[in-house]
Amino acid sequence: MNIKLSANKLGLRLFVLLFVLALTSCATYYAQNEAFNNYFTQGDIANAEKTLDKDKRSNRKKNKALYLLNKGTLAWMQQNYVAATDYFNQADLFIEDQRKNIGSEALALLLNPAIKPYVPEDFENVMLNFYKALSYLEMGNTQSALVECRRVNEKLYALNDKYPKNYQNRYSDDAFAHTLMGLIYDSAGDYNNAFIAYRNAYNIYENNYLKNFNTPPPHQLKDDLLRTAHLTGLEQEYDFYKRKFGFDFEKRDKSEGDIIFIWMTGLGPVKDEWSINFSAVNSGGGYLTMVNGDENISLPFYVGNMDNRTRNSFSDLDFVRVAFPKYRERVPVFTNANVWVNDSIAIPLDKGEDLNAIAFKSLHDRMLREMANSLLRLATKQALEKYTRSKDENLGTLLSIINAVTEKADTRNWQTLPHSIYYTRIRLKGGNQNINLEVNTPNGVSKKQNLTIAIKAGETKFFTFHNMESN
Repeated sequence: MNIKLSANKLGLRLFVLLFVLALTSCATYYAQNEAFNNYFTQGDIANAEKTLDKDKRSNRKKNKALYLLNKGTLAWMQQNYVAATDYFNQADLFIEDQRKNIGSEALALLLNPAIKPYVPEDFENVMLNFYKALSYLEMGNTQSALVECRRVNEKLYALNDKYPKNYQNRYSDDAFAHTLMGLIYDSAGDYNNAFIAYRNAYNIYENNYLKNFNTPPPHQLKDDLLRTAHLTGLEQEYDFYKRKFGFDFEKRDKSEGDIIFIWMTGLGPVKDEWSINFSAVNSGGGYLTMVNGDENISLPFYVGNMDNRTRNSFSDLDFVRVAFPKYRERVPVFTNANVWVNDSIAIPLDKGEDLNAIAFKSLHDRMLREMANSLLRLATKQALEKYTRSKDENLGTLLSIINAVTEKADTRNWQTLPHSIYYTRIRLKGGNQNINLEVNTPNGVSKKQNLTIAIKAGETKFFTFHNMESN
């Protein structure tokens, strides 16, 4: 009697614990960090940082990568570039360590990917190098900035090499990283390496970005490609691209300096959850096939090598519901921009990187790679539940609750990234110059921001501005 009473008490306590866990786990990562996100989207960076630092959960190992990435972003936005590079360096090392650490993989297979330390999506992993490059440029360290640009694509190559050939990322090379590399070489007068970087960027835009991310080669890139081909004495390449583009590059005035104006708009997507139901079909020959007709997905699993009890539990499955993360776009308020010089010349900014599109495609590619593991995890949990219920109804019910609570998608992501990145080259006379950034909504509403920039003749400066307004 006492044993039964203790078991009931234990069951009640477990039920209460699971109920609380269910309530907290239902909220997405974005909702769990609502205060921080509200301050950040309003541009109140100081209070966003205070909120982040007060949240003890954010700096725990499970979310440490995101904590460091957010701290780096906040420091960068406050123009504390030394601190920004330090946080991004810490994040880089931590992420690399987590990719090598498989200790939490087995538990995640049985429970939930969200219990693991967060390992960023591949595009997030390389965006920290982009921010480091911008920070080094602000500090005048062009060599370190070049190193970070190279690391973007080195990382992407290394990550993609680990994936099965038919399941690799479409985001396999970063065109804007090559563009930025070219701009840096160009600013140092290394026109040969600048041309190579620009040409690499152009090829990626034309062969990958246009098709997969609806991002064509920027006009500014074409202009710089023509100019550096000419300056390097590559007349054959210069003539080829001149005919291909249908225009010539803009000639320089030696009394002018160049501003590389980088404009970020909006904020990247956040992750929500969605579910897919799969029917279990006994295919014979020891195979069980999980099928979803709506998504045209069919994934066979070999269960013939399992013991009879486990195999029978799998064979008794009817269907499983699998939770996956999905992105929700935060549509930027301002979708295009011009820089006005002397209130008379409007220079349009070209889109160089659509991070929103890259995020959606990258997550889709990852889900295709990981769907089999997710299904195996769910099938294993449900088979174990059925077997346990056959032995002990109460314990089986409890396990059913545990399975329901823990079947949640991992909705964590780096939520302080921009939606898209635009850029252009602006030529200004030496001295303190006033320019106006005009940002525009799709329905024609404009807003102008006056900026004063000091520039010397023959100098190249990098300038970044972020409009975070999103819907």
